[in-house]
Amino acid sequence: MNWRNPFSGYGRMLGLALGLAAFVLVALQIWQRHDELLPLWRRMDVAHIAAALILCVLVQGLFGLSWHVLARGRVERASLVADQLRWGQSLMAKYLPGKIWQGVARGALYGEERHVGAVFVLFVREQLLSLGISALIAAACAPAALPATLGWWFRCGFVAAAFVLTAIAALRRLPAAVRVRLPASLAAWNSAPPAPAALLRAWLAQFAAYLAMCAAFATLADGFGLQLGWLQLSAALCFAGLAGVAALFVPAGLGVREAGLFWCLSPALGPGNAAMLAVAWRVAITAGEGSVALLALAAGSRRR
Repeated sequence: MNWRNPFSGYGRMLGLALGLAAFVLVALQIWQRHDELLPLWRRMDVAHIAAALILCVLVQGLFGLSWHVLARGRVERASLVADQLRWGQSLMAKYLPGKIWQGVARGALYGEERHVGAVFVLFVREQLLSLGISALIAAACAPAALPATLGWWFRCGFVAAAFVLTAIAALRRLPAAVRVRLPASLAAWNSAPPAPAALLRAWLAQFAAYLAMCAAFATLADGFGLQLGWLQLSAALCFAGLAGVAALFVPAGLGVREAGLFWCLSPALGPGNAAMLAVAWRVAITAGEGSVALLALAAGSRRR
């Protein structure tokens, strides 16, 4: 697939429009039930909200560390800061113009140090590892909206998806018959693949990032006085994240993730509370990403 195809521009515009529409529909649930939400705002714990925001920033640091380990094979002090800055500088590209361009931007940031195609392949491996971990956590507890029998099938499907995605990310070499059918941007898949030890270290760093993300979400819910199990919140968060990634042309899964959280949590929390928590989480995680991106841009300019 040629990502510069004119239709990809229309796809991004349509995806953004659909995502915003979904976000507005979730936000309308808050407006329609604003009287029910007043007690939550009165009980809001500022310390918990602040802790959730700090955890959101920590999440991005751990994801950046995972990228550094994947790119270098291990932690290298000489390139740790530079790799973290490049990761942060490419972060907001997933909002505009879209997810794929985050990988394109990251490749461009390496300039002559690495070939753009090789960096993009590493980006795809990073995303596959991330999706595998997200699917594994989502399988820990089926969303509350699903019946118990369907919930088990749901879990088995996510466990299988986690293993398949992780296995693809770990593939060192692709057969020629498969590689010729891939987009030109993935032609460098077989060149300088990361060692198994590097993949394991990157996976562990990403897993730690997801644990911090789930802790941030649970802390945010607790800050509004919403009592729900940590596993159930984590499963809903990861399920919504997978839905956002599946909506390829929706920038950063905007609206799709909120709709996924609303669908998963409204049976347990009620429509108004679920909608408010979904929107609050978007604000918190975007604030964390934006803070890291601004810091990376400022620090990168100073280093140059």
